[in-house]
Amino acid sequence: MRPKRSLSGTILLLLAVVFFSSACSSEADIPTSIPKGWDGNSTYWWQIAADTTHAFRHLETFAEMGISGSHLLSATLDGSQTGDRLLARLKFSQYVKESLIELFRNEPQIVDSLFEKYVVPKMDDLELNGDVRPQVKTMQREAYRLIARHFRYPRATTKLGVDIPVVVPDSLQNKSISGAVLIQLALNKEGVSIALYKLEGVHPTLDRIAMQAMTQMRWQPAYLLRGSRSVAVPSWTRMNVRFGVTQ
Repeated sequence: MRPKRSLSGTILLLLAVVFFSSACSSEADIPTSIPKGWDGNSTYWWQIAADTTHAFRHLETFAEMGISGSHLLSATLDGSQTGDRLLARLKFSQYVKESLIELFRNEPQIVDSLFEKYVVPKMDDLELNGDVRPQVKTMQREAYRLIARHFRYPRATTKLGVDIPVVVPDSLQNKSISGAVLIQLALNKEGVSIALYKLEGVHPTLDRIAMQAMTQMRWQPAYLLRGSRSVAVPSWTRMNVRFGVTQ
């Protein structure tokens, strides 16, 4: 189901930052319209012919992703009790999950199932006493390594500002407008972007320039290892297009 034109979004891996300050041109020369084959509004763009039923997912928090467990972080613990030791282990597991949130945003259900299958068992013998932050960092690295054996997040094959020009209009150069446009992209199993969701904007014109550029980006799709075969799967990714404009 595609979003209606009246929809607005205020909800906010791969994070690419692009800085543009020198390239400029007249606003009339700069493409800001929705490309042919796409439709949308100020927040959402989608390919008309694509199935975008689940494309515009809110992936800012684990609750929005449908991943349970964040409530454990507010639990109080007394390690002297067996039940609390179990709770401490569950809480530690959730801390590790939270440290991997950018990876979860690529495909929440797949990453969560891999986390439960391959990462959680590695925590069984851990002694959790005192400040566990160093252990969280260690387990975070181990979790990335274990999950990477079975899942590869999407990777950009084009570069903004190199393969895809991003130009700031002269009229905005003179206004010293700067900031980042954060965009979430839904990719199909061919690695083609089928939907854009603007999470944060800077200026209506710069936002549309950034979204226009995102429709031209190309990606290697996400892959999941099934048996001995790597199978391409739909996924999400985010890009942060940063504009720096000086007088």
